[in-house]
Amino acid sequence: MVFVYVECLEIVRDAVRLYAERFPKRVTPSRSAFTNVINSFQETGRVDNKIRRRSKAATDDRNTVNILAAVTQNLHTSTRQLARESGISQRSVLRILHLNKFHAFHVSLHQELHGNDFQNRVNFCERDLQKLQSDELFLTKVLFTDEATITNCGQVNRHNMHYWSIQYPRWLREVDKQRPWSVNVWCELLNGEIIGPYFIDGTLNTSRYKHILTEILPHLLENIPVHIRQTMWSQQIGCPAHSAQIITQFLNVTFGDRWIGRAGNHKWPARSLDLTPLDFYLWGKLKQQVYTEIPTTKKNI
Repeated sequence: MVFVYVECLEIVRDAVRLYAERFPKRVTPSRSAFTNVINSFQETGRVDNKIRRRSKAATDDRNTVNILAAVTQNLHTSTRQLARESGISQRSVLRILHLNKFHAFHVSLHQELHGNDFQNRVNFCERDLQKLQSDELFLTKVLFTDEATITNCGQVNRHNMHYWSIQYPRWLREVDKQRPWSVNVWCELLNGEIIGPYFIDGTLNTSRYKHILTEILPHLLENIPVHIRQTMWSQQIGCPAHSAQIITQFLNVTFGDRWIGRAGNHKWPARSLDLTPLDFYLWGKLKQQVYTEIPTTKKNI
C-alpha cells in the first residue's frame, strides 16, 4: 500500500484505484483505511496497528500465590469456590492450577477394614506372590466365585448416557423406587472366561449354594478341558453360605487342598471382595450394561 501511495504521488484517491487494479483478488481498502496505514507508517515505520499494552493478566504472581495457598489449605475445594473467593474467573483459576501441575483427582472407594484385616490382606497377597514364583500361571487356575444383586432402580452412570441435539431435548428417564425388586446372580471366572451366570431364586443360603456347586457348576464346566479342571483352585469369598460345614466338606472332597476360603487351609481375608476380578471389574461392567435400559421385569433384567 505504501509503494502504491508513493507511486500515485501521495494522492489517496488515485492510490485506492491503482491498488484495486493491481490486486483484484484482494479486498480494496477504503480511503480512510489507506490514510490510517500511511499515517501509521510515517509515525512508527510500521504498517500494522500500534503495539498495545496488554492489561495485567489474571494469572499474575499475586493471584497465583493466593490460589495455590487456598488449594493447599483446602485440597477438596472447587474451582468455582476459588473463583468466587479470589475475584478472578474460573477459567483463570484453572489456568493457574494447570500451569502449576495441579490435577483434579477423583476419590477411590475401598472396603472398610477392621482389626487385623489389613495385615490379613497383606499376608494373603504375599502368599499369592510366593505361589506365582513357583507357578507363574497360578492365578489363571483360580476359579473366582462371587454373587451380586441387581435391582430395578440401580445406579445409572449418566456420564455414559448422551443425547446429541441442537436444542435441549429434556431427556428424562423414569426410576421406579416405590416398587423395588431385585435379582441375585452367581457367577465364576476362570482365566478371563465367565462361568455362568446363574440366577438365584431368593437369597443365597447353604442349600441353594450346595445345589449350585453340585448340580449347576459341573454342567457349566463341561467345556473346560479335563487337565485344567483337575488342577484348578476354587476361591470362596467367605459369606455364610460359602463357609457352611456341608460346603467346606464338599470343597475338601472335590478340590482337596486347592481351595481358598474363610474355613480352608488357604485363608481368604475378611472384607476383601475388592481382591476378586468379579468385584473390581465384572459386576461393575455388567451393571453398567444392564442399567443402560430400564429393567422392567426380572426376566428382562
